[in-house]
Amino acid sequence: TDGGATFSQRYDCLVNSPHGPIQLAGGRLLYAGKELYRTPHRIGVCESTDDGTSWRWLSAIPTRPGDDPKQYHELHAVETADQRIIVHIRNHNPLHAGETLQSESSDGGRTWSPPKSIGVWGLPSQLLRLADDRLLMSYGHRRKPFGNQVRVSDDGGRSWSDPMVISADGAAGDLGYPTTVQLDDTTLLTVWYEKLKTSPFAVLRQALWSLTG
Repeated sequence: TDGGATFSQRYDCLVNSPHGPIQLAGGRLLYAGKELYRTPHRIGVCESTDDGTSWRWLSAIPTRPGDDPKQYHELHAVETADQRIIVHIRNHNPLHAGETLQSESSDGGRTWSPPKSIGVWGLPSQLLRLADDRLLMSYGHRRKPFGNQVRVSDDGGRSWSDPMVISADGAAGDLGYPTTVQLDDTTLLTVWYEKLKTSPFAVLRQALWSLTG
C-alpha cells in the first residue's frame, strides 16, 4: 500500500497460475487458475471485490469430455470489448496435448463453456487486450523452431490469426512463459525466460516489436 516500499505477509488467493489476475471493467479482480495445492485440483476462477485484500471462489470451468482436469494447468484470462471473458488453458491431456485450450464466459465468470481446441500448439498463453480492442496471445513454442510466438484475434477470441514469430533461435525447449505489454499504439514489449546453449542458467530475454495492420 506504499508504492512497494514494504509488503504484507503472504495470504491465500486460492488458485495458482503464473500470469496472475486481471481487473474487469466493473472493478473486480478475477483470477483464473488451478487449486494446485488442494484436492481435487479444480480449475476455475476466484474473485476479489476489495482490490485483492480477500478472495472467494466464484466458479469452476468444466472439463472437456474425456479429459482429466489434473492435466489442465496455468490459466490466464482477458476481458473482451463486449465484456465476455476468455480463458486459455495449458493442456496435457492426450487429445490436443501441448496445445492451448479456450473457455469463455458471457456472465462475468459465473459460468463457462467447455474448453475447446483453437488449433494453437504452444503454451502457456498470456492474453492481452490491445488499445484497439483486438486480443493478443503470447506463448512459448517448445519444438523446432524453439522460441516464442504471438497471434491476434480481431473478433474477441472467436478466431485467431496465423502465428507471428517473436523469437526462433532457442537452443532447446527450456524457454517460454512470454509476457507482452503494449507501450504505445504500435510498439510492444515481450519478455520471456530461456536457457541458453552457452550457460547452465536461464536468463531473461526481451524483444521490442511492432504490430501493424
